[in-house]
Amino acid sequence: MKKCILLLLIIGTLSSCATRSDFHSFYKENKRDATFTISTPSFLANIFIPKEDTKDYEDLFRGVKHYKVMIYENNVESLDKKFDRFIARKKYSTIFKINENGEKVQIYFMKKGDLIKEMVLKIKGDDSYVVLGLKTNIHQQDFNAVLAGSEKEIVVH
Repeated sequence: MKKCILLLLIIGTLSSCATRSDFHSFYKENKRDATFTISTPSFLANIFIPKEDTKDYEDLFRGVKHYKVMIYENNVESLDKKFDRFIARKKYSTIFKINENGEKVQIYFMKKGDLIKEMVLKIKGDDSYVVLGLKTNIHQQDFNAVLAGSEKEIVVH
Protein backbone atom coordinates (compact mmCIF):
# COMPACT_ATOMS: atom_id res chain seq x y z
CA MET A 1 0.00 0.00 0.00
CA LYS A 2 2.85 2.39 0.85
CA LYS A 3 4.47 1.67 -2.50
CA CYS A 4 1.23 2.49 -4.34
CA ILE A 5 0.83 5.80 -2.50
CA LEU A 6 4.48 6.68 -3.14
CA LEU A 7 4.08 5.82 -6.84
CA LEU A 8 0.98 8.03 -7.11
CA LEU A 9 2.79 10.92 -5.41
CA ILE A 10 5.74 10.58 -7.78
CA ILE A 11 3.44 10.49 -10.82
CA GLY A 12 1.56 13.53 -9.56
CA THR A 13 4.76 15.45 -8.95
CA LEU A 14 6.19 14.55 -12.36
CA SER A 15 2.92 15.49 -14.04
CA SER A 16 2.72 18.88 -12.37
CA CYS A 17 6.37 19.66 -13.10
CA ALA A 18 6.10 18.61 -16.72
CA THR A 19 3.22 20.93 -17.55
CA ARG A 20 5.10 24.22 -17.15
CA SER A 21 5.89 25.37 -20.67
CA ASP A 22 5.07 28.19 -23.03
CA PHE A 23 2.42 26.06 -24.70
CA HIS A 24 0.88 25.42 -21.29
CA SER A 25 -0.48 28.99 -21.26
CA PHE A 26 -2.25 28.50 -24.62
CA TYR A 27 -3.58 25.13 -23.45
CA LYS A 28 -4.91 26.61 -20.21
CA GLU A 29 -6.59 29.58 -21.92
CA ASN A 30 -8.29 27.59 -24.70
CA LYS A 31 -9.07 24.13 -23.34
CA ARG A 32 -12.65 25.08 -22.34
CA ASP A 33 -13.55 25.64 -26.00
CA ALA A 34 -12.10 22.31 -27.12
CA THR A 35 -14.18 19.25 -27.91
CA PHE A 36 -11.50 17.05 -26.34
CA THR A 37 -8.31 17.77 -24.35
CA ILE A 38 -5.76 15.65 -22.57
CA SER A 39 -2.49 16.42 -20.84
CA THR A 40 -0.35 13.45 -19.89
CA PRO A 41 3.26 12.53 -19.15
CA SER A 42 4.94 10.62 -21.97
CA PHE A 43 5.50 7.40 -20.03
CA LEU A 44 1.72 7.05 -19.75
CA ALA A 45 0.87 8.19 -23.30
CA ASN A 46 3.53 6.01 -24.92
CA ILE A 47 1.67 2.93 -23.72
CA PHE A 48 -1.12 3.76 -26.17
CA ILE A 49 0.98 4.82 -29.16
CA PRO A 50 1.31 1.89 -31.60
CA LYS A 51 4.98 0.92 -31.81
CA GLU A 52 4.75 -0.37 -35.40
CA ASP A 53 3.47 3.03 -36.61
CA THR A 54 6.25 5.01 -34.92
CA LYS A 55 9.24 2.70 -35.36
CA ASP A 56 11.06 5.19 -37.64
CA TYR A 57 10.63 7.96 -35.05
CA GLU A 58 11.60 5.96 -31.95
CA ASP A 59 14.55 8.23 -31.07
CA LEU A 60 12.32 11.29 -31.16
CA PHE A 61 9.64 9.76 -28.96
CA ARG A 62 12.25 8.99 -26.31
CA GLY A 63 12.93 12.73 -26.07
CA VAL A 64 9.29 13.67 -25.39
CA LYS A 65 8.47 14.30 -21.73
CA HIS A 66 4.85 15.44 -21.86
CA TYR A 67 1.94 15.59 -24.33
CA LYS A 68 -0.94 18.07 -24.47
CA VAL A 69 -3.64 17.42 -27.07
CA MET A 70 -6.52 19.73 -27.98
CA ILE A 71 -9.20 18.86 -30.56
CA TYR A 72 -11.67 21.48 -31.79
CA GLU A 73 -14.69 21.19 -34.05
CA ASN A 74 -16.22 24.69 -33.63
CA ASN A 75 -14.90 28.23 -34.17
CA VAL A 76 -11.89 26.87 -36.05
CA GLU A 77 -11.07 30.18 -37.81
CA SER A 78 -11.23 32.17 -34.57
CA LEU A 79 -8.99 29.68 -32.80
CA ASP A 80 -6.53 29.64 -35.69
CA LYS A 81 -6.08 33.41 -35.39
CA LYS A 82 -5.52 33.09 -31.61
CA PHE A 83 -3.02 30.31 -32.19
CA ASP A 84 -1.09 32.28 -34.82
CA ARG A 85 -0.88 35.29 -32.46
CA PHE A 86 0.35 33.00 -29.67
CA ILE A 87 3.06 31.48 -31.91
CA ALA A 88 4.25 34.95 -32.99
CA ARG A 89 4.18 36.38 -29.45
CA LYS A 90 6.16 33.48 -27.96
CA LYS A 91 8.59 33.54 -30.91
CA TYR A 92 8.29 29.90 -31.95
CA SER A 93 10.20 28.93 -35.10
CA THR A 94 8.52 27.03 -37.91
CA ILE A 95 10.08 23.68 -38.71
CA PHE A 96 7.92 22.87 -41.69
CA LYS A 97 4.51 23.06 -43.30
CA ILE A 98 2.67 20.44 -45.31
CA ASN A 99 -0.52 21.08 -47.27
CA GLU A 100 -2.08 17.84 -48.48
CA ASN A 101 -5.66 17.02 -49.48
CA GLY A 102 -7.08 20.15 -47.83
CA GLU A 103 -5.33 19.52 -44.52
CA LYS A 104 -2.56 21.80 -43.36
CA VAL A 105 0.07 20.52 -40.96
CA GLN A 106 2.55 22.87 -39.32
CA ILE A 107 5.22 22.12 -36.77
CA TYR A 108 6.75 24.81 -34.58
CA PHE A 109 9.58 24.55 -32.07
CA MET A 110 11.36 26.42 -29.33
CA LYS A 111 15.08 25.78 -28.81
CA LYS A 112 17.49 26.27 -25.97
CA GLY A 113 21.04 25.74 -27.17
CA ASP A 114 21.17 22.58 -29.29
CA LEU A 115 18.03 21.11 -27.67
CA ILE A 116 14.50 21.45 -28.94
CA LYS A 117 12.65 22.06 -25.67
CA GLU A 118 9.14 22.33 -27.04
CA MET A 119 7.32 21.39 -30.23
CA VAL A 120 3.79 22.30 -31.26
CA LEU A 121 1.97 20.52 -34.07
CA LYS A 122 -1.09 22.10 -35.68
CA ILE A 123 -3.36 20.11 -37.99
CA LYS A 124 -6.11 22.13 -39.62
CA GLY A 125 -8.75 20.48 -41.77
CA ASP A 126 -12.06 21.67 -43.21
CA ASP A 127 -14.05 20.72 -40.12
CA SER A 128 -11.47 20.02 -37.44
CA TYR A 129 -8.52 21.59 -35.72
CA VAL A 130 -5.97 19.65 -33.66
CA VAL A 131 -3.13 21.12 -31.63
CA LEU A 132 -0.50 18.90 -30.02
CA GLY A 133 2.07 20.36 -27.65
CA LEU A 134 5.17 18.34 -26.77
CA LYS A 135 7.60 19.17 -24.00
CA THR A 136 10.85 17.66 -25.24
CA ASN A 137 14.59 17.25 -24.88
CA ILE A 138 15.51 16.40 -28.47
CA HIS A 139 18.87 17.26 -30.00
CA GLN A 140 18.44 19.25 -33.17
CA GLN A 141 20.74 16.93 -35.14
CA ASP A 142 18.55 13.93 -34.20
CA PHE A 143 15.47 15.76 -35.42
CA ASN A 144 17.22 16.83 -38.63
CA ALA A 145 18.21 13.21 -39.30
CA VAL A 146 14.58 12.11 -39.04
CA LEU A 147 13.48 14.93 -41.36
CA ALA A 148 16.14 13.98 -43.91
CA GLY A 149 14.81 10.41 -43.99
CA SER A 150 11.18 11.47 -44.42
CA GLU A 151 9.29 10.58 -47.59
CA LYS A 152 7.13 13.73 -47.38
CA GLU A 153 8.11 16.88 -49.23
CA ILE A 154 9.04 19.34 -46.51
CA VAL A 155 9.06 23.13 -46.82
CA VAL A 156 11.42 24.51 -44.16
CA HIS A 157 10.88 28.11 -42.98
